[in-house]
Amino acid sequence: MREWPAAIAGAPGFVLVHKMAELSSLVNVKEPAKVGSVAPASTRWFIRGAFALALVAAAAWLGYAVMFRRGLDHLHAAAQQRLAVEAARLDGHLSRFEYLPSLLETSPGVFRLLEAPGDPALQQAVSLYLKSINLLAGADNLYVLGVTGATLAAADFDQPGTPFGENLSYRPYVSEALANGRGAFFGVGITTARAGYYLSYALKDSGTTKGIATVKVNLDSFERAWRNIDNDILLVDERKVTILASRDEWRYRPMEPLSVQTRDDIARSKPYGNHDLAPLGWTFVAQSENGTARISAENGTAYTVSELPINRGLWKLVLLDDEAPIRQTALVIGVISGLAALVALLALGLVEQRRREIKQRLASQAALQAANDMLETRVQERTAELRATQDELVHAGKLAALGQMSAGIVHELNQPLAALQTAADNAVLLVDRGSIGDARGNLTRIGELVRRLGRLTGQLRVFAYKSSSPLGAVSVEQAVAESLKILSGRVKEGGVAVATDIDAKLCVIADQTRLEQLLCNIVANALDAVENVEPKSILIRAGREEAQSARCRIAISNSGPAIAPDVLQRMFEPFVTTKPAGKGLGLGLMLSNHIARSFGGELHARNLAPSGAEFVVTLPLAEITEAAPAWAMTNRSA
Repeated sequence: MREWPAAIAGAPGFVLVHKMAELSSLVNVKEPAKVGSVAPASTRWFIRGAFALALVAAAAWLGYAVMFRRGLDHLHAAAQQRLAVEAARLDGHLSRFEYLPSLLETSPGVFRLLEAPGDPALQQAVSLYLKSINLLAGADNLYVLGVTGATLAAADFDQPGTPFGENLSYRPYVSEALANGRGAFFGVGITTARAGYYLSYALKDSGTTKGIATVKVNLDSFERAWRNIDNDILLVDERKVTILASRDEWRYRPMEPLSVQTRDDIARSKPYGNHDLAPLGWTFVAQSENGTARISAENGTAYTVSELPINRGLWKLVLLDDEAPIRQTALVIGVISGLAALVALLALGLVEQRRREIKQRLASQAALQAANDMLETRVQERTAELRATQDELVHAGKLAALGQMSAGIVHELNQPLAALQTAADNAVLLVDRGSIGDARGNLTRIGELVRRLGRLTGQLRVFAYKSSSPLGAVSVEQAVAESLKILSGRVKEGGVAVATDIDAKLCVIADQTRLEQLLCNIVANALDAVENVEPKSILIRAGREEAQSARCRIAISNSGPAIAPDVLQRMFEPFVTTKPAGKGLGLGLMLSNHIARSFGGELHARNLAPSGAEFVVTLPLAEITEAAPAWAMTNRSA
């Protein structure tokens, strides 16, 4: 009997095949050679064996191919979800600072510095002003440049590596701001050697560009977060160079060799510092049916590559999934499929052999009876062993799948469940101590956590949406209704009475989503104002202006306390707020005023007698014909 190596003989698949071979040898009772047979019996059995092996190999390959394709499909679906989440986080982080450079246009001190760039006192004063703004905003840096590209003031003027005093005219965001009013650029800081995303804004006075305001956004937190997940993630810029990566050795390396023109452009703008930009050296393997590419990395690891454009299509977020786990699962399924085909062939062989035994039973009754008894016993023993081995393989596959599912579920639910557990434990302790009021507060917190999960997606869809559509006719009644839906939880919890008096046919020229954002900001401020007063009421009225019939007047009044005169004069300036620290940055009304002006309207505030305050939005009316109802012309995107 042939001796097999211990590593092979101990494998479950080998044991199963070996036992089936023994069973086949028992079934294979020699048939008397027929006279005049063209081919000897050994040749016929060789042909049959080769055909059987071909069928088993085909079944194994089919099982492997189907399972591998399904694994790639599941991998692609999971990758798209992960990319959508990361893309939303990145786009949200970048858009968070887009308004910051334009705020400096409201500062007279900045323009005085631009008129007298060599004044040290002005440089010191403006730098301190930028530092105070940047501490609230949380950007990496904020600085002002002259039209020549010289840095005149910076928030980090007193820190090592500050760009203060440097000439940055070679940076693309400087020329873009001078030419187009705005600029954007990712690059490694020349003085700090820290990478960041730069957003520039042309500071104009009477239509003439006086200087440039620039904010630098740090993206290192995303790289740190990516290192803690199982997948590898890359962020690729418009030159197909990785600017962020979950692995350090992949950062600042192009996905394909750069052209001479591209290298010349990089040498001028210096976006990647002193890195040599060696290509990643990945090898393209295949393109899946769902559009996902498969590559082989330098270390020989096979990856499935999924991409998603972000930052208005300038960058691509790339997710790499290691194919090894799904390939191993597909191999197991392929082995099981081959073994199942082998079992089926053996079953067919048993049926055929049994038919021959019946034909020979009359000639050799006694001998065949004894052989049949022994065969039945051996078949039962081998079948039991086969089933046990197969059950072990299936059980191992189930455990592997269960482990993957558990890891994903734990990762998604860990934080909210931890918060719920802590609040529940504290509630039990407070009840034991008799602090019923505090315990009620904890139970309220638990309810908030549960409701928060349900509210999150609906609120994010409105506030994370950034419209670039042209202005059109928007129903005021519909915009107010959608805004109140978003804030319905706060209205109900605060016990606030909200009344509306709006003409159903009233339409204005605006953008649906940004108008809802404007109204939500004002109503949210009204809810804050009536939080500690009685009665708590908010009234929303909308109609045509008496003085100008071509404009709409939307008035939102509340029963809260009056606004202080000094605050009322500076209500729409940035960082002006009456809320305590941690409640807001004082940018909501400034952004609302900016939105109203972008529609060709205005936003005003005044105190009411004897108490309360009123915010009035005036917008241009839209002419709507009877054949086209207002709601049908709304430019809102789903």
